[in-house]
Amino acid sequence: MVTLGITGGIGSGKSYVTRIFEALGIPCYDSDDRTKKLYVAHTGLNKELVHLLGPDIFTDGLLDTHQMAHLIFNDTRLLKQVNHLVHPYVVRDFVQWAKPLNAPYVIFESAILLQMDPPFHTTRVLTVSANKELRLRRAAGRDQANRRSVLDRMDKQWTDEQRESGADFIITSNEEQALLPRVLEVHQYMLNLSITDHEN
Repeated sequence: MVTLGITGGIGSGKSYVTRIFEALGIPCYDSDDRTKKLYVAHTGLNKELVHLLGPDIFTDGLLDTHQMAHLIFNDTRLLKQVNHLVHPYVVRDFVQWAKPLNAPYVIFESAILLQMDPPFHTTRVLTVSANKELRLRRAAGRDQANRRSVLDRMDKQWTDEQRESGADFIITSNEEQALLPRVLEVHQYMLNLSITDHEN
């Protein structure tokens, strides 16, 4: 299974770039959205989260994401424990999702792809980068409370430089350069890689 991992920080334009690949007919796994569904649908994961974070983490069967964020983003050790618990469930879900698909390659989109624990290796990695102020404007606008919240989340994510060091492709989403030509380059590369993989 040829897989392109797409990553990028909050406000980077990662989701927009992913949607361009979807428009080209490539199936895309949104790990953030799928993980939220797994929290509720998977009984085993549900129970293990309650064990780690306490019974108040679920309200009427739904995960209290604000409470969860408050707990784990203020406790590095707890964040690592939750990631180590959740990530294998996500990888298994991705494999099951991708198995029946008839596509030259598939996309795994995750802001923390390169930080996953245990590591998850995709065939190639694309990271989407943008300068900090632009990312802030996209994610928080001019509301100062929102900006502080987004800045706090940024501080807990890898920097663009860290993600770029682990990537095969880099797309800069700066509102000055056209994204489509660069996406098409990566798309063609992945198509060629898929053909080579099938021939072998």
